[in-house]
Amino acid sequence: MLSPLLTLYLNQFLIFVLVLTRIGALIMTLPVLGGSTIPVQIRAFLAVAVAFLIAPLHWGHQLPEIENMGALGLLMAREMILGLALGTSVMILLSGMQLAGQVISQMSGLSLADVANPTFDTTVPILSQLLESVAIALFFLLGGHRLVLAALLDSFTWLPPGAATLPDELPMALVEVTAHSFHVGIRASAPVMVALFLAVLVVALISRTLPQLNAVAIGLNFNAIIVPLMIAITIGSAAITFQEELGGVLQRMRDVITDTSPAIQQTH
Repeated sequence: MLSPLLTLYLNQFLIFVLVLTRIGALIMTLPVLGGSTIPVQIRAFLAVAVAFLIAPLHWGHQLPEIENMGALGLLMAREMILGLALGTSVMILLSGMQLAGQVISQMSGLSLADVANPTFDTTVPILSQLLESVAIALFFLLGGHRLVLAALLDSFTWLPPGAATLPDELPMALVEVTAHSFHVGIRASAPVMVALFLAVLVVALISRTLPQLNAVAIGLNFNAIIVPLMIAITIGSAAITFQEELGGVLQRMRDVITDTSPAIQQTH
């Protein structure tokens, strides 16, 4: 039998581990922080620092009886899923802006200009990187990181360490976030897609009128002019689209995790 003092210290240590698991899962999936450009040591230090601030608030909470490592692993897995749900929802929404850039690049024939993407640790067309960078800048300018942290703190109020359960609406909420991501991609790329479609019609008309001209070369030149011009004109509307969806998605995930509003949050 452990002494009461050792039991208290063990309980506090386990609470810190569970808090660190939830926070670490969130930080590892957040934009910028979750990218490969930030060293793992810095992300781990940040997670530990935040856990040290939050864990003492729950040291009076009594954990369920942990008989073996399997039970502890199950508790940690639940905590990890809650943190991943918050961070992944933002990443899924960001992928919508990346999708818009990929669609534009494919339609315009500019998909060969790929650059490294540290957020998703892959290579993407340069237009995808541009739109994603705009979305990340908006995320921080609009206080998205503060909203995510507020949702995390609320989750500890409703679901203390060791009492985390998987919300029944979590899978459906992630499906809704994915749908919003496609919605962002379509709305952000729609003006450029329409302009490219009209350019194809113009090139087709020219090739029918003057068949001796090289339609492929003319089309590529048209695209090289139209795409930067339309992106410069419509990038503001793409940013507004992302802004409209961001607040609703974060609120939806916050409601699901804290179980404060079972109704589906409509964002548009």
